[in-house]
Amino acid sequence: MTQPRAGSGSAPAVAVTDLIALGPIAVLALAATASLALAHLHHHSLHGVLLGTSLGVVALVGVALRLGGRPRVTVDRADVAVMLASGALAAFMFLPGFSYGVADKDPGVYVAHAREIARDASISFTDPALAAPGLPVQEASPGARFAGIWVRDRASGRIVPQFYHLWPALLATSYDAGGLGALRATTPVLGMLAVLAVVALLLRLGGVGAGAVGGLLLSTNMLQVWGAKFPGTEALAEVLFTGTVLAAALAARERWPPFALVAGLLAGTGFLARPDGWLVVALGAAALAALHAVRGADRLVAWGAAGLSLSLPFALWQAYSAAEPYTTSNAMPSLAQLLILLGLIAIAAVAARHLGANAVRRVVGALSAPRGQRIAGAAVCAAAAALVAVGYLRPWLFGEGRLDASGDHLRSYDEENLARLTWFFTLPGILLAWAGVAVVALRRWRASAWIAVAPALVLAPAFAYHAHVASRLMWWTRRFVSNVAPELIVLIALALGFALAWRHRGRRVLALPALAVTAGLAAVFLSQSLPLRHHDEWHGSFAVSRRVAQVAGANRGVFLWQKPAHCCFEPTQLWAAPVWLAEGQLSVLLPPAPERQPAYVAAYRRRFSSQPLFVVWNGAGSPPWGARLGLTQVEHLRGELPFWEESDTHRPDHARRTGYELRVFRVPDA
Repeated sequence: MTQPRAGSGSAPAVAVTDLIALGPIAVLALAATASLALAHLHHHSLHGVLLGTSLGVVALVGVALRLGGRPRVTVDRADVAVMLASGALAAFMFLPGFSYGVADKDPGVYVAHAREIARDASISFTDPALAAPGLPVQEASPGARFAGIWVRDRASGRIVPQFYHLWPALLATSYDAGGLGALRATTPVLGMLAVLAVVALLLRLGGVGAGAVGGLLLSTNMLQVWGAKFPGTEALAEVLFTGTVLAAALAARERWPPFALVAGLLAGTGFLARPDGWLVVALGAAALAALHAVRGADRLVAWGAAGLSLSLPFALWQAYSAAEPYTTSNAMPSLAQLLILLGLIAIAAVAARHLGANAVRRVVGALSAPRGQRIAGAAVCAAAAALVAVGYLRPWLFGEGRLDASGDHLRSYDEENLARLTWFFTLPGILLAWAGVAVVALRRWRASAWIAVAPALVLAPAFAYHAHVASRLMWWTRRFVSNVAPELIVLIALALGFALAWRHRGRRVLALPALAVTAGLAAVFLSQSLPLRHHDEWHGSFAVSRRVAQVAGANRGVFLWQKPAHCCFEPTQLWAAPVWLAEGQLSVLLPPAPERQPAYVAAYRRRFSSQPLFVVWNGAGSPPWGARLGLTQVEHLRGELPFWEESDTHRPDHARRTGYELRVFRVPDA
């Protein structure tokens, strides 16, 4: 294996590939944070986000160059070629993103909420139905007008949608910049940036071969393609995570403090994106603590802590104030517990440095010696092998996993998590990932390499133990996109990159087998992902909600939707929330009891006498009381939309079509 190029001389080296990958990710983090901050302040706008991002970039670059020192920028044509080829392949596989204009799952709520933010410039908004005194309002479930549309204050009608809001705020900025086309492209662009970050990391750790393998396999892996087209939070969390790992590895390798600053900034921003971002924050704090214990008042520790302090307070405020109900529902540590954990990590670092300095020196000395590294590395490899073995044997060792879903104990398939991952990475791929651990652990240790693989050793077993998500695929895969998928590819690429470069008596005896294995993995990955590459989930769904909204003309209409009789894919479930949040109309559920519906409609006719009022009915029928109230049909929509297969027992491998039919009736003016 060729040794990756390291900086020489007094000035740290920054490869142009590092800048290509890390620069846009840092700008993205600043833009997302500005989007969220302005939306919380009720002043979200494209100009405001551009101004805030520009000020952040100027400050970041100014601090880096003035206080961190000016680095040498190096250019390697082979590295740049690998980077550009990987980006082109990722663009081909990921673009365009899905046309997700329905609210069947979380991504549809994100997209609809983003358009609401773009229109009203705020995370929260007022529900005119709830705000009207005495008006009956049927909720989809207690405290939720529709799925994910949570009621924060019933008296004022204030709505704060479920989830953390960094992602819909960023999508709102994309929508402001380029409408639906830009909104759809946001997720694929983030997926591309994650690929570039992984490639840049591998170029530094394993050379051109590892970088090329990583770019090829990550761009074609089905989990990555799905995550880069599906408008959930996973792509944003992934790019912030891979950017954090890349920046931290570069800081350890080149000892240029601004890299540590960016790593801390991105780690905290990742917590803004998803609740499980606290795990990355804790890992980052532990890494800084370990560095302080070994080196004391190190500049990297100070700069890393400074970067984390820039973004973590905002993340803590969102988690435990602005989005506290969602944090609680995800069984996260409380604020006190998290602060105690971070405090204990800091205390341990100080104690190790000042009270256990001799012990730390002995441990560092032992691990600096080749024999100590071999022993410790063998122990890590054995532990990783044991975890893999237990993962495959888990159904026989521990039995079925169960999920508590609102009191119902359903099978979670947690005992089959590793087997399910194998469907997407293959058994040879999982074994190669273990070999990647061996490449790092059994050779001369480098801090940058351990930083790159340590998250896999911690997060992959944690998520494989309990996925914390419904077991149906492809929904189940989202739990592994952000952290596990890129880490597995890094490990596989390190193993294959080592085999491509290793020489025995001057000959690369493993190069051809490594190329064959790479080609085989790529072939399997492409066979899974190419059909998905041509799929557009819910294509045509934006047009349906637009046509429903258009019956109101230039006015803001009020739409009363028939309550779904079934759990899935009924028009109300798909389009009631988007017609409200995305199209700017008002959607309200009808009560389920038919005998209550005429009086309910009459109450809305009286309250919204100056606005057009409509009843939306699912299927081919019509309201049984429609003639009595004088309802007139003004729209009839029916058709089919593409939807990727779902399964609890096998890897979904094809699209199917689901039908819909709805009728819109106009209620006569008062």
